[in-house]
Amino acid sequence: MGMEDPAWWPSGIAQQSMEEALADGQLRTALGRVQLWNHADALDTAWWHSPPGNGVQWGKWPTDVVRIEQSTEDVYGLTLLLNEDYVVRICPLLVGEDVSRMARYEPWNTSVSALNLLLPIGGWTAGGHDRVLIYSRYDRAPFEPDSEQVHSLVASMAQVHTALEPHATPNTERLWNERLKAMEDVLKPHTLWRAPHTTSTVGLPPIELNVEHLATSEKGPMWIALPRSLHDHLVCKPERLPSLAQLMRIERLWAHHVELEASHRQELLEVWAQHVPPSWSKGKALSTAMGGPWVWRYNAVLERLLLARTYGDKPLEEACLDWLGEVSRLQARLGTLRMWKAGLWVALTGLLVAFFGHELNTLTDGQSIALAAGSIGFGVITNRIYWAKDPPPY
Repeated sequence: MGMEDPAWWPSGIAQQSMEEALADGQLRTALGRVQLWNHADALDTAWWHSPPGNGVQWGKWPTDVVRIEQSTEDVYGLTLLLNEDYVVRICPLLVGEDVSRMARYEPWNTSVSALNLLLPIGGWTAGGHDRVLIYSRYDRAPFEPDSEQVHSLVASMAQVHTALEPHATPNTERLWNERLKAMEDVLKPHTLWRAPHTTSTVGLPPIELNVEHLATSEKGPMWIALPRSLHDHLVCKPERLPSLAQLMRIERLWAHHVELEASHRQELLEVWAQHVPPSWSKGKALSTAMGGPWVWRYNAVLERLLLARTYGDKPLEEACLDWLGEVSRLQARLGTLRMWKAGLWVALTGLLVAFFGHELNTLTDGQSIALAAGSIGFGVITNRIYWAKDPPPY
C-alpha cells in the first residue's frame, strides 16, 4: 500500500489509480470490477443539509450538521463523527446493501433489536448498494484476545443468530460448495474441499461481524453490523451462510492473536452450542465427515487469504498458506475414511446378490440367507468404524 492510499483501497489487486477509477465510476482489479463513488462531498457539512437526490434515503438523516471529524479508515471504508451525535460509515466501494436490509426489514430488525448488535438508524442506499450508514454515537471497544471476552462475543453472536432462526433458509450445500470452489479457483491453493452438510445446517440472513470492530455498551463489547467484505463481493456470490461460518471466522481472527490449542477450539464450540438451537450442534451437525466446523474453518481461512491478497498483507498470506498446508493432512485422513464408507455399498451389493441368487435359483436358501446376513453384518461394522474414525470438530 502506498503512503497516499487509504486503508480501504485494495492495493494488492487494484489495476488502476484512484483518480482513474473515480473518473470511470468503477475500479478494475485482478479479481474483477467494483463500482465506487466519489465521497469527497460527504466530508463537507453543506452536503448533509439535504439528502442526496438519487437512490433511497431512509431512517434518520441529520440535516443540521455543523461539524465533521474523520474518525477512522479501515477495509470497510471510513467513519465520520457528525456533531458528536452520530457515527457515519462511508462506503466508497459498493458491495451491496446487507446492512441497510437488516436495519430496514422489520421482521429481521425486530428479531435482533434487543440483542447486543448495533444497527444503523439511517442511511443512503443507491443502485442496490449502501453508500452511507448512520449509527447513533458510539465509542469503539478494543478487542481483547482473552477467553473471557471471546466467549462473551461468541455467546452474543449466537444469540443474534438464534433470533434470526425463524427467517433461516434450508441447507444450500451446492451453493456453499460453489463458494469454496470460487475462492479456490482464484487463490490456487493445494487443497480442495467439498462437504455434504446436514439438513440441520441452515442459512441465515447475511450480516458481517468482525471482532476488530466493536462498540462499547452497558453489556460489554457490542457487535457492529458492517458492510460485506470487498474480496467476498468480488469472488463469491451473495449467499446465506450458517452460524458455524461466522463462528469459525471469529475463531480464525482469535487465532491471529493467540496460538489456539484444541481445548480452546472445543470451548468455543461448547459456548456457541449453549446459545443456538440444539439441532445446530447435535447428531451429525458437527461431524467432520459431513463438513461441520472444519469445512467452515477452511472457508474462513480462504476468506482471510483473499483478504491478505486484496490488501497486500504478506504476513497474513503466509500464515494462511501455512494453515492450508497443515490441514491437507486432515483431508488425507478423510480420504482414508471414505474407504470405510464404501463398506455400505459392498453390503448393499451382497444383499442384491443374495436376493437375485435366491430368485434365480443360483443360490440355495441357506446360501442366500448366509450371504444376506454376512452383508448386513459387514455393513453395520464398517458403518460403525466410519463414524468412530470421524475426526473431532476441534
